[in-house]
Amino acid sequence: MTDVKTAAPLAARALQQWYGADEYARRTGLYSYHDPALAVQWGNLSQLGRNLLNSALALTGQRDRMQDLSRWWNSANAITALTDYMALTGDRSYLEPVVANTFTRAPGTHRPVFARRMSPAWPFLRLSRGTYSGFINAFYDDEGWWALAWLDAYDLTGEDKYLAAASDIFLDMAAGWDDYWGGGIYWGKYDGGPDRTGASAKPRGWTVGYKNAIANELFIAVAAGLGVRYRGRAPSGTGLASTGQPDYQDWARRGWAWFSSAPPAGVAMINEASLVNDSPNRHGVNDNSQSVWSYNQGVILSGLRELTELTGDQSYLGWAEKIADAFIKNPWRPSASTGGKLAHPSESGVIDGILHEHNDCGPGGCAPARLPGVDTTMFKGIFVRHLARLYQATGKPAYQQFITANAQSALAHMSAQHLFGANWAAPAEPADFVRQTAGLDLINAALRVAQS
Repeated sequence: MTDVKTAAPLAARALQQWYGADEYARRTGLYSYHDPALAVQWGNLSQLGRNLLNSALALTGQRDRMQDLSRWWNSANAITALTDYMALTGDRSYLEPVVANTFTRAPGTHRPVFARRMSPAWPFLRLSRGTYSGFINAFYDDEGWWALAWLDAYDLTGEDKYLAAASDIFLDMAAGWDDYWGGGIYWGKYDGGPDRTGASAKPRGWTVGYKNAIANELFIAVAAGLGVRYRGRAPSGTGLASTGQPDYQDWARRGWAWFSSAPPAGVAMINEASLVNDSPNRHGVNDNSQSVWSYNQGVILSGLRELTELTGDQSYLGWAEKIADAFIKNPWRPSASTGGKLAHPSESGVIDGILHEHNDCGPGGCAPARLPGVDTTMFKGIFVRHLARLYQATGKPAYQQFITANAQSALAHMSAQHLFGANWAAPAEPADFVRQTAGLDLINAALRVAQS
């Protein structure tokens, strides 16, 4: 079996087969994704309307744009994984042709300002409404992923442009904060501003504004990360105010207080098992009815770790350990329903020491119609990325052991082309850059804990 040090450059190189792999991706510095949902299958008459739409997308040259831009946030994570790889290995071969290239080109994508819910036809709708600039778009969580990517690029290069980009993104995220449910930022926007009424950015069936875990975890992590880095730039004896930047520490504290407090001060996103639910219910109360996904247990670890560094308050690190400890021991539970209602939350967790998403394919694989959604195939990589960084702050052997065991399992199932599937304990299913990003995150995490 290939060891992680040998596997790292091979996994990184395999990821790059999707970088700029179609005309739109080349022009915009994004990763290319082939979406099976946009295939034309005339043999299936029940999909006549979808086939007509997909044919129109192909004939007008919009299919690549639709596929690649719908993976906007995934490209941010791929850049993060690649930057992490370079920081850990000393290999700088992807810095200019990938990281710097994306930083220059990606703002040229057209991200329309919509006043309606996204639909499969969105490239054709309201194109005259203008576009978001920089790395801003219609969803605050998407923005947070790009901010974290540029913070890592700043750490690697020391170039101010990356820190400034993260700061600009954070200012837009902070505009999504209000007192609805006691604070927090919304998941997304409506007509260019926070979607306070749930007109567009909301789960299906909701009729109110929607604030979820991941957007607010990213808000906390970006605020704390910016606070640490700008404090490091301030001359000795001066405060953050001397840099002309917002009070990132205050924002990070406020974000965490809201996230962790019971109503009316917050939404108590962390449940009694010390796991983070995906969101509160429609009344702003965490009734544990929303799923437990791995990435929601991950991003908050870095937010709390950097809050600890920023404030010196060890209670934040204690909370990070509490969440991490609970999750790496949480047994995997498949989805269950009773009378149309969840009998318990759908919980991602561990089988024989290996992390699983609760919609993973089993060892025997999945039927094509039952493959996990593409977004969720990235979640486990995000968790181990942040767990490895928490390990650097705590030195807790359990975290090193967990990451190493998962990496060994994934490497044992890696394909001959050095590709990873969504299930790290089973042979790789059809590959894409999202699954490969999660695999590279896992290899990076194993390198990080070994070096630490």
